[in-house]
Amino acid sequence: MGINVMKILFYDMGSYTYYDFVSNLKKAGHTCKTVYYHFPDKFEDVFFCERFAWYLTNDCYDAVVSVNFFPLVAKLCHKYHVKYISWCYDSPLEERLSESFDYETNYIFLFDKVEVSQYQSAGHTRIFHLPLAVNTDRLDSLVFQPSRIASCSADVSFVGNLYESPLEALLYPAGGFIKGYVEGILQAQLRIYGSYILDELVTDELLNVINASFKTIGQTGVSLNHRGLTYAIATEITHLERSFLLEQCGELWDTRFYASKPYDLKSAKLCGPVKYSDEMPCVFRYSKLNLCPTLKCIQSGIPLRALDIMGSRGVLLSNWQPELAEYFEDGKDCIMYESMEDALAKADFYLQHEDLRKQIAVNGYQKVKENFSYPQRIRTLFHTAGIE
Repeated sequence: MGINVMKILFYDMGSYTYYDFVSNLKKAGHTCKTVYYHFPDKFEDVFFCERFAWYLTNDCYDAVVSVNFFPLVAKLCHKYHVKYISWCYDSPLEERLSESFDYETNYIFLFDKVEVSQYQSAGHTRIFHLPLAVNTDRLDSLVFQPSRIASCSADVSFVGNLYESPLEALLYPAGGFIKGYVEGILQAQLRIYGSYILDELVTDELLNVINASFKTIGQTGVSLNHRGLTYAIATEITHLERSFLLEQCGELWDTRFYASKPYDLKSAKLCGPVKYSDEMPCVFRYSKLNLCPTLKCIQSGIPLRALDIMGSRGVLLSNWQPELAEYFEDGKDCIMYESMEDALAKADFYLQHEDLRKQIAVNGYQKVKENFSYPQRIRTLFHTAGIE
């Protein structure tokens, strides 16, 4: 079934998926005008509001669209009665954004089912679940020079960062028992895959004790909430998991780590950042395995990086993730591990079985191409927003 031609005002501030999103909108026949602006403060900006209001009042648009959710855009679309479709690849969303969720003009799409369910349970009815997409046509069109292929070829590669958690600073004034208790929570979640237990284990009583400890050092204005502490623990877990896997892989195989920061790792080779559009796909395609440990507080969804790997015809080595297991078969379309030890064992096995590894790359690519395309997702976005 086709869709009507729409006139879209697209807001962007430099998102990874802007080109793929807009090119597929235009390919479907829609008219797109882009407003590019980088917010110094996404919650208050008089200049932006005046300019964006000018666009909304000097032309007629069927919808405003953006990658990720922007509260000022939502506020202006509500004021001028224009539907606002935002499709987010960040998770979890910044807590303060929820203050702008409930305008009836909003259609906010998140890729993590659990996060959507939590917002809906809290009464936010403008939140919807939609997995992310890959532009395989663009990825297939890329041609890499032999020198680039040679520089990207490796046994194991990881593109990302290690995260810098504020957990140590947050627990600085706390007593030894509380620090030990939080460390126990951290170690438990570090070893459990497929179940997110931080929400249950971070109790109000624990938060009260930690907040009381701030007062003992004169920090009377500091108050840590549940979301803040769980995020700090989750990012610390992610840091530990990624660091451990990179170090262990580096000890055993030719392992490349592509990051913008100069992390101090002893065994994995730090290669610096790669461009999303044309360098990253080369890394994914010509690495034998692409390590992709999910940020621990993404509870169920498939992150963009995992789809990009498979869409680039690379082999994905990821932690077990509910929605990844829903759409892809372990050992057939991708490789999923259930512990850090399992990750190393599976890496060792598949590095020794090239035929199996190459077939996984083919199968994963086909699944992504068939089930995670932009045309499919755009139809769902517009159907949900009622602008077909």
